[in-house]
Amino acid sequence: MSGLAGRLLRELRVELGFLTRRALLNVVAASTFTPRPLRWALYRACGMAVRTPNVFPGLQIAGRPGNLDVGTGTFVNTGCFFELVAEVSIGRDCQLGMQTMVVTSHHEAAGGEVSRRPVGRPVRIGDRVWTGARVTVLPGVRIADDVVLAAGAVVTRDCPEPGLYAGVPARLVRSAAPVGAP
Repeated sequence: MSGLAGRLLRELRVELGFLTRRALLNVVAASTFTPRPLRWALYRACGMAVRTPNVFPGLQIAGRPGNLDVGTGTFVNTGCFFELVAEVSIGRDCQLGMQTMVVTSHHEAAGGEVSRRPVGRPVRIGDRVWTGARVTVLPGVRIADDVVLAAGAVVTRDCPEPGLYAGVPARLVRSAAPVGAP
């Protein structure tokens, strides 16, 4: 009985730690009453590599906080959602619009059945990327530097070159002018 009780106690401790961290991130840090410097400190204390204090209220985190890496100068607008089953890397000087959603998990299908266990695929967002309101980035996507994602775009595959991507699914609608072009 003591082996079972010990295992249950360890599982309870892990679950309480998870719930405490989740409450700190998704309730306290996400509150409009929490000042940005305190919000930034809470994110860092919970293991998130957030190198910018420019995270507005309402950010919701699901998954492992240590899977998030946000570069300097990046702005995360209100109501964004990051699912952190796998790593999410957001570069420097990005601008994420309201309610931008980054998803990292999917469920594999094998032999006609869909697995119940989520499988993570990392997402990488380059430097100087701008997302409009309610952009959705799906698992395994890589977005190049200097990409603009139009509001409401659903990014289902890589955005390999700088330019404007729009639509569902998102596609390149305008290439960026080369640096130094008139």
